[in-house]
Amino acid sequence: MSNAPLHNKLKIQIDTYLSEKVLDSLPEVSNFIQEVNQTYLNHEKVAKSSKKTSQLTKKELIESNAKLKDELDKKGVFQSKLVNAIQQLNGDGKSINQEDNLEDLLDILHKEIKLKKKFQKQLFTSKAIAEEANEAKSEFLSTMSHEIRTPLNAIIGLIYIMEKENSLQSFHENIEVLKHSAQNLFLLINDILDFSKIEAGRVDIEKIPFNIVQLVQQIAKSMEARASENLNTIEVIVDPDFVPNLISDPLRINQVITNLVSNAVKFTYEGNIRIKLKQIAVQSNFSTFKIEVMDNGIGIDKDKFQSIFQKFSQAETKTSRLYGGTGLGLVITKKLLSLLGSEIKFESEVGVGSNFFFTLHLPIDMKQIGVNTHDLQEDYKEENLKGLKVLLVEDNLINIKIAQKIMGQWDVEVDLAENGLIGIEKFNDNTYDVILMDLSMPIMDGYDATIHIRKTDKLIPIIALTASASFGYLDRALQIGINEYIIKPFNPKELNMKLRKYYNP
Repeated sequence: MSNAPLHNKLKIQIDTYLSEKVLDSLPEVSNFIQEVNQTYLNHEKVAKSSKKTSQLTKKELIESNAKLKDELDKKGVFQSKLVNAIQQLNGDGKSINQEDNLEDLLDILHKEIKLKKKFQKQLFTSKAIAEEANEAKSEFLSTMSHEIRTPLNAIIGLIYIMEKENSLQSFHENIEVLKHSAQNLFLLINDILDFSKIEAGRVDIEKIPFNIVQLVQQIAKSMEARASENLNTIEVIVDPDFVPNLISDPLRINQVITNLVSNAVKFTYEGNIRIKLKQIAVQSNFSTFKIEVMDNGIGIDKDKFQSIFQKFSQAETKTSRLYGGTGLGLVITKKLLSLLGSEIKFESEVGVGSNFFFTLHLPIDMKQIGVNTHDLQEDYKEENLKGLKVLLVEDNLINIKIAQKIMGQWDVEVDLAENGLIGIEKFNDNTYDVILMDLSMPIMDGYDATIHIRKTDKLIPIIALTASASFGYLDRALQIGINEYIIKPFNPKELNMKLRKYYNP
């Protein structure tokens, strides 16, 4: 048989029951045997293969299990680290445990990364704003340096000239320039102090009866000289039915209108500034009215409308160079009007002019007992205070000389103490109507001196006359018993007004 060798088990069966002669004579049987033989062979082959495969799978399974365990351990370590990392990033305080699905953890991580990117973007935006603000402040400081040094240069230069010339004519020629330069310097410093006071939230709105028509007319009168320098005129227009007697804070309203008129005068040449008082409504003892300050000056570009109300900013840098100023006037105006329950608005066109306006809603003074608003103006006339006894507690010799000469013009009797300790001794030995107290002095300062005086006398008026403009210092002064304060460099008119309150002729 030319076919495949017979399987051993099949060959034994054939040899037992069949002969080769029979197989050769019966081809069908021979074919059948070959098929059965192939089946035997295949079965044995499969059996051997299965046995070998079974052995290999078991070995590989052990290795596979070992690898799988190692991977699972690594996954556990990774997941633990991932959970810790996510826990640190998780800003909402939500608890995360390692049993959470890894996909859920990755989803949380994705959300946290997006959130952190959002915060990072906000941080970059804030940084850009801060850098822009710092740039504006630097520009503001540069402007302030120029504005302060200019009048100082005039003052120092003219004093030198007057000393060298040493003549009455030189004195008369230069005294007005000196006065103007000193006044400009004083106004600049006042702007900065007012702004600091408003920013610190230290401005209280008074409720005082006053006549607003008189107030506006006196503002116009006080600005006439400055307006004439630019060949301008100032006009006050009042509605025929306007209610003038109101109750509010005339000092702050004066400041608002003065700032607006001052700007109009500054930015107008050979023009007309109009202050309009328009009555809107009168109801339930309240007056609602509109105040407008209009000019036909240089105007403001629409692109600069927002920046003019930002601190340390003017419409353009060149504006401060051409016209001067701190750039704080409109900022102060906006904040004061906010305290008064109003809002500054304006219309402007380059080369045509500007119109700044606001509306107030104030109670009417039904008794019409308004204060004399001239007390708040530059044309206020100092009163003679003959007989008023003042204890001046001051250590600076120049300040002492200035204060004595100014109060001497009003016939005030001034007694001097060079520091707080001497001030206490003189207070104990004498009788005074008012104490003018410097706060910063050697040996004993004005704070400790005031505390000692208040232990024995709660009523004597004590006015701080100080260069310490920080409101932390001033608050402390008021808390220990100082009645009020005057900031150096002081306006003599302000000192006269405050002393007059305690004068009983």
